[in-house]
Amino acid sequence: MPNHSHCETIVIGAGAMGSAAAYHLAKNGHQVTLIEQFALGHNQGSSHGVARITRHSYSDQFYAELMPAAFDAWRKLEADAGESLFIRTGGVSFGPTEAHYVELVASSLDAIGVPFRRMSGADWTRGHRAFRLPDDFDVVFEPDAGLLRASRILELELELALQHNSATRILAETPVLGIDLDRERPRVRLANGTITADRLIVTAGTWTGKLLPALQPALQPTRQTIAYIRPSHSEMFEIGKFPVFIFKGPGDLDAFYGMPSGLGMAVKVARHGGPPIDPNAVNREVTESDLQPVRDFVAAYLPSLAEGVIDRIETCLYNMTSDEHFQLGFLPGRNDVIVASPCSGHGFKFSCLIGEILADLAVSGQARHDITPWRLRIA
Repeated sequence: MPNHSHCETIVIGAGAMGSAAAYHLAKNGHQVTLIEQFALGHNQGSSHGVARITRHSYSDQFYAELMPAAFDAWRKLEADAGESLFIRTGGVSFGPTEAHYVELVASSLDAIGVPFRRMSGADWTRGHRAFRLPDDFDVVFEPDAGLLRASRILELELELALQHNSATRILAETPVLGIDLDRERPRVRLANGTITADRLIVTAGTWTGKLLPALQPALQPTRQTIAYIRPSHSEMFEIGKFPVFIFKGPGDLDAFYGMPSGLGMAVKVARHGGPPIDPNAVNREVTESDLQPVRDFVAAYLPSLAEGVIDRIETCLYNMTSDEHFQLGFLPGRNDVIVASPCSGHGFKFSCLIGEILADLAVSGQARHDITPWRLRIA
C-alpha cells in the first residue's frame, strides 16, 4: 500500500484528533487508514508532551456544557484500555476582577452543576504558599480538574485501533502531497501513489490550510514556548499539593497556564499565545525574549518557582481562529470530507469526545452533540 488503492476512511494527521477518530471508527468496525507525515509521537505539532490540562472551568458556557461528555469519553477510553489516564489535581483559575474571566468561569460551573469555590486572591494565597496573588484577585477552585496523560493517550488510541479492527492501517512518515476533490470520491496523493476513500477526515493541525487552501484565510498558525522549571522547593509543586492553573488578565496575550511536577516532568508553565508562523518553516530556537513573559509571570505570582531553573524548553504549534472557537464539520459542498483541527490551543481535553463526533459524522452524517459554533469558515 498504496500505489493506487481504496479504503473506507482516510484520516490525515495522527495527533490528538486524528488518533481519536481512528480509534472510534475502528472500535465501531470501520476500516481506517491513518496517515501521518512525521514519526508517530513526534514533537513537531500540537499534540506532543507528557500531560495536558483538563477542566470543566471554562469562561465560555458552550465549552463548559460539553466538558461532562468529554470527561465521560475519557472514562470510556480508560475502561477500554484497562489503564488510568486522568490524574485529579484540582484546578485554580485566577485573574484581576476587571478581566471578568473568573466571574464567567464561576457562572459556567454553576450552570453545569460542577462543585467549585470562589474566593479572593488573599484567601487563596493564605492557603497555598506556592502562590502570591494580589489580595483583590478573583479566584475559582475546581476540585475535579487535573491532568491527562497525553502522550500515553495517543499511543493507546493507536494500539486499540489496531486491536479493534485488523483492517486498520497506520502510515507514519508519509507526507500528503495533496488532496484531490475533483472526482466523485476524495483522493489523497502520496509519494508512492494515491488512495481514494469513501470519506476523508482531515485533522492536520497547523497544516490544515496547506491541504485545504479554502480554509487558510480563517486560520493562523502560531508558535508557543513552554518552560519546564525545576523548583528549589520541590515539595510545594508536586501532584497532590499543587493544582493545574489558568491565569487570564485583560489583554489578549495576558494568559498563562501551568501544571505540577510529576510523570517525569518539572513544573510546566507557558503563555497561551505566540507569534504567527509557517508550519513548514518554524524557527524552533528559543530565545530569552521568548522566555521573558514566562519569567515575569512566575516572578509575579509564583515567587518560589522563580528561584528554580528552567531545565527543558519545548515549542508547540497552535492553529488559531480569531475567536478561538474550534472548526469542525463537513467541507461545504462535500458530504464525504470532514475537517476537525483548528483548536486554538485548547482542544486536547476534548479530543476523545471529538473522535466520537468525527466517527458519527463519517458514518451517519450526524453528530450527537450540537457543534453549530464550530462550523467551517470558507473564504
